[in-house]
Amino acid sequence: MPANKVDILFAIDASESMNPCFQKLRENLRRFLAPLNQASFSIRFGLLAYNMGVDGRNAIYEHTFIGGSDPQLLRGLYASSPDSAKYFTSDAEAFLHSLGTVRPQGDENTPLALDIAADFPFAPVDESRRVIALFSNEKLESNFLEEQVPEDKPLAKFPQVLRKIATRKIALYSYLPASNAAALMTRLPKSIIKSIDEGPDCWDKVDFGQILEQMGKSISVSSLQMTREPEYQPATYGQNTWSNNTFVSAGDARREKILTTGEPARLDVSKPLRWIHAKLFWRQQVDLDLHAIYLCGNNQKHVYFNHRHEPNVTLDKDEGVGEHGGRVGSYKEENITIESLDGISQMLLATKNYTESGSFADYDGKVVVETSNGDKITVPLTSQSRDTWCVIAKIDNRNPAAPEVKNLNRTTDDEPCPGSY
Repeated sequence: MPANKVDILFAIDASESMNPCFQKLRENLRRFLAPLNQASFSIRFGLLAYNMGVDGRNAIYEHTFIGGSDPQLLRGLYASSPDSAKYFTSDAEAFLHSLGTVRPQGDENTPLALDIAADFPFAPVDESRRVIALFSNEKLESNFLEEQVPEDKPLAKFPQVLRKIATRKIALYSYLPASNAAALMTRLPKSIIKSIDEGPDCWDKVDFGQILEQMGKSISVSSLQMTREPEYQPATYGQNTWSNNTFVSAGDARREKILTTGEPARLDVSKPLRWIHAKLFWRQQVDLDLHAIYLCGNNQKHVYFNHRHEPNVTLDKDEGVGEHGGRVGSYKEENITIESLDGISQMLLATKNYTESGSFADYDGKVVVETSNGDKITVPLTSQSRDTWCVIAKIDNRNPAAPEVKNLNRTTDDEPCPGSY
């Protein structure tokens, strides 16, 4: 009688909002192991933690395996005889250690990650059960390439990925938000697809121990596939041919985001910020000015053309209507440099219209926030109001471990006060 064996690969979205998932998996792994140990299973653990960043319009990726996050490990996965010890381990403590080395950051591309997971060097199908456990708090449709590079949409090839999972007799346990793409996974044999909420707080609503225990019980009663594995096509997205430039830490990528009204974006503070540039651009011949109005302790401070410097916050110039703006039609620019957010709880980035001709949306304007850690966050000037002031964006540093930029685009005739936004 064949021995009870399972290869369980945990494929985990390692974007910046997924810290709670990693923590809960570490805390509750024993709940997964209990029913398998009771059934005398031999277990091999695999890990694929995945995130991505962007450099201009190019996506770059970081993957963490049992053997680490060296880019050569992805290349090794597609070697003629991959070293399975770099992708699976029988030591639960070694798995937990690898899990603890992951630093969630950047964004995600789950269709690509699932394709890589399906290419892992699982044990022969007639000797061991094959399982992928997928965790993400974003819809499968949420990824940079799907949104920005329509000629290479990952979801166009997603059915091929699912066919490969079925061909390789892999059971898929998936925990991610409901979507049309996620519904396709329910057609897989031996699949268990559970819907969760989107966003960083979703794991607070999930009994992680219970879902791991149920997964362990389900695997413990599953049957072995007494058949040979058919041929399959590896690397659906061509990741076996990627260049060296693609294999860069997602945390070192330039994370470019364009925020819609009301949308926030978290700044990367994995390394101390050496500077933040908040830049106001506009193209039309109007006199806009960039203002930073912020709270430093209990004191409100204001940096603008008539008071261009406070400790750690400096405006470079007063652009005016266009005398410094170069040729007609080019962008005018004012730049406030923030050397440190220490002591600053909230900062409004606002503009005041001194020409009063048209609405703010007419000026082809935007605020761009860039940091020494590679963030680039754009907030377009979209308000249709003709009020005097427009509060374009807010830097919220009330939680210094997770500062964020938020698109406000709110207008007023009175000078804005940070505590009111």
